[in-house]
Amino acid sequence: MSALPTDTVRRTDADLDSSRPRDLRHLQRRLAALVLLVPATSIGLARLFQVDDTDTRRALDLVAADPGRQFLFALLGYIGILTIVPAFLAAARLSRRRRPVLTMVALGINLAAYLGSWAVGAIDNLYLVGGRLPADQRDTAALVIDQLWSEGLAGVSTGVFVLGHVLGAILMAFALRGSIPTIGWVAMLLTTPAHVFAFVVLQVPVLDMGAWFLMALSFGFCALAILRTPDDDWDLPPRAAHLGS
Repeated sequence: MSALPTDTVRRTDADLDSSRPRDLRHLQRRLAALVLLVPATSIGLARLFQVDDTDTRRALDLVAADPGRQFLFALLGYIGILTIVPAFLAAARLSRRRRPVLTMVALGINLAAYLGSWAVGAIDNLYLVGGRLPADQRDTAALVIDQLWSEGLAGVSTGVFVLGHVLGAILMAFALRGSIPTIGWVAMLLTTPAHVFAFVVLQVPVLDMGAWFLMALSFGFCALAILRTPDDDWDLPPRAAHLGS
């Protein structure tokens, strides 16, 4: 049996190198760490621009006086909801090896909560649209918004969001134990009592940004852990393409 010529071996090695898919795990980890910093921070900052909506009709007058404020609130909320699902997916990559079942349940509840929260953003935009209406038309706009909050699919969407993101945060906190420092998963756990304290005890929605900043802190620790995770622990490497004979 004759050996292959040296130049043939070299060509084969070169062909193999050129056909190997690019390994993007390093980039993926950095993008995951980056996206983790966005959603809870964005939603927390949005609370600074939220108008008092305990009285819908009065809230529309407040929006009419400063529509740019409501626009910033709706925009920051949109950015937060857009990025929070990828953020939870990234956090779940950290916790799934230690607690795969709890991670799966926590992730499922969080995804249902945030993917099903379309009504929240829609109603935020309705406040903006309603506030720009003439004053004599705002009574009707307020009635429509109040009906949407409590009835039909919009009411279901709001209920799923409220219950899901509260329960999901608790479960994700326990799933992250051991994957991030204690202060990180405890911060996630404390988001639920912080929400209750802001909305039920004090009834000051702007203080709810503290709950979201606690989640942002937890996600920050997740981001650091992801940056320190070796590529081989993050995901499988790409498989080289097969070279024909």
